[in-house]
Amino acid sequence: FEPLNFDWGSVKSAGLHNHCLKNHVDIKQLCCGRILLHAREKIHNFREQIGVRLCCFKIGITSNPLIRFGTYFQKGYTSMWLINASNSIDSVSMLEAALISEFGKHVGCHNKPNSGGEGGLNKKSPPPPPYYVYIVGGRADQNRRVG
Repeated sequence: FEPLNFDWGSVKSAGLHNHCLKNHVDIKQLCCGRILLHAREKIHNFREQIGVRLCCFKIGITSNPLIRFGTYFQKGYTSMWLINASNSIDSVSMLEAALISEFGKHVGCHNKPNSGGEGGLNKKSPPPPPYYVYIVGGRADQNRRVG
């Protein structure tokens, strides 16, 4: 599959970062455990970078991270990391649900408990791939409310 093809450096300063597994890794050969481990590590890193005690965050899936981040930015979120990319809606939905199951109990998580995979990609005519799992967040002590 082809991830979004544009200059990631141009959106990095706005708070959108690509932390998906790199193309040099044979994604077809990755087991689900390795993908989950990578995603968990990235979420831990994201929360530590913002500040674990002050991090308000949400885990989600999208086919268009630029537009999705724009809607979150309007709600006070300041950073988004893409942590997995796939052509499979089922794969990203299951990864999202697994991550919400693990991180949903953490202070600052804005996901509903036991959610994941029920979002906008599950339409009769879903958007074309690739699909992304992301974490978006902001600091609770900033001037704007997050969420």
